[in-house]
Amino acid sequence: MEIRAEKYNIIYDQDNAVVLCSGALLLNGAKEYEPILQLLNTAASGQKENLIIDLCNLKFLNSSGINMVTRFIINVFDVEALEIDLIIKGQKKVAWQEKLLKNLQRLAPNLTVQLS
Repeated sequence: MEIRAEKYNIIYDQDNAVVLCSGALLLNGAKEYEPILQLLNTAASGQKENLIIDLCNLKFLNSSGINMVTRFIINVFDVEALEIDLIIKGQKKVAWQEKLLKNLQRLAPNLTVQLS
């Protein structure tokens, strides 16, 4: 399952339980982010043990995108209460990734954050 656009790609590799995000996500509002949120929710509900969200190649994510990721985390841990280990990977050298991932970990202490 994947979403490809001119400036970004979101690829869900079900066999390896990984969602790879790359490019720059500069969509306008929650409505434009809805297909990506649906992909993430499908990925999370389709896994039995863990799911990795890899943001390492995502260069930019605007505030609407940050809101979408936050909604996804809340859905996984609070609404669906899925019994999976969710791991989000990012890079320390990308300031917004480090800040976002640390804030998400405060929101959901069961979230595993890997910053390289």
